[in-house]
Amino acid sequence: MDPKVSVIVPVYNTEQYLRECLDSILSQTLKEIEIIIINDCSPDNSIEIIRKYEKEDNRITVIDKKQNEGVGQARNDGLKKATGEFVCFIDSDDLYSSAYVLEKLYNAAKENCVPVSGGNLQKLDSDGTLMLQENPIIINKQCFCQRGLTQYSDFQYDYGYTCYIFYRKMLIENDVLFPFYGRFQDPPFFVKAMYCAKEFFFLDEPIYIYRLLPSGNKFQINKTVDFLCGVMDNLRFSREHNLAKLHCLSAYRLNTEGSFMAIQNLYNEGNDKLLAKLIEANQAVDVKWLKENGFDIQEPFVLDVFKYAVDTAGKYEKLRKKKIFKPLRRIIK
Repeated sequence: MDPKVSVIVPVYNTEQYLRECLDSILSQTLKEIEIIIINDCSPDNSIEIIRKYEKEDNRITVIDKKQNEGVGQARNDGLKKATGEFVCFIDSDDLYSSAYVLEKLYNAAKENCVPVSGGNLQKLDSDGTLMLQENPIIINKQCFCQRGLTQYSDFQYDYGYTCYIFYRKMLIENDVLFPFYGRFQDPPFFVKAMYCAKEFFFLDEPIYIYRLLPSGNKFQINKTVDFLCGVMDNLRFSREHNLAKLHCLSAYRLNTEGSFMAIQNLYNEGNDKLLAKLIEANQAVDVKWLKENGFDIQEPFVLDVFKYAVDTAGKYEKLRKKKIFKPLRRIIK
């Protein structure tokens, strides 16, 4: 008999937290699960920890990759290997909020005949403090979610996929996979999965604990470009499928997170590619359509990073001489 839920765990350089993550999965009251661990050529001792757990529990399957291909590909590898009725994803430095999470999510999906069920995210601070659970209503007033059946056409949110389980055949049949971005690869996956599901059950209780760790290299120029690619995926998908709320949210993410990341890299090598991607992303925001749907958005829509570039024109002098700056000036004006 196939497992009820396949838990997919990509691993890279997380030996410090890996045991706590795996223990939170193995302690679940839902016993009919499989755990697929993908070691993405991790340079630390993660594989030794994984092998020990594999010997102790026959529900664990290990994919030990000899080349690092990124977390998106690792999750896709796990999804292709999975045999469960439902699948879920947990990062190897995170953990579940309780031992009942998977049982509650599975029962909610089955009892309500929906392909997706989920709940709230909690954050664990670096000092070990567990922060209050986050419901999307708190962090984005446009997206409301309360316990019960919810239409994604009403919800239109993009973050928090690790708090949900997904009917595996729905993902496979609709070719819902993770893009190979170094950052922001999960929101495009989540949006497509939820759009395919149409309806989901929301528990409105803690499901997943996300560990807050030092930012490290997440603002590198290549990861900033990947972030912009992921946001553009959601901008285009939302426009194509008439999801104005999601389109507005994506524009907000582009202007806040995207501008912040881009500013860190304005004067770094490779900024030609970054500026081109920023211009492309800026143009992907359909302001006229948003206004027609009742969203109050600035027109013309100009990213804060461009305004910053003008304000720091002295430092920006070298960039001003580049051909890519001509369309940039037109946007700023």
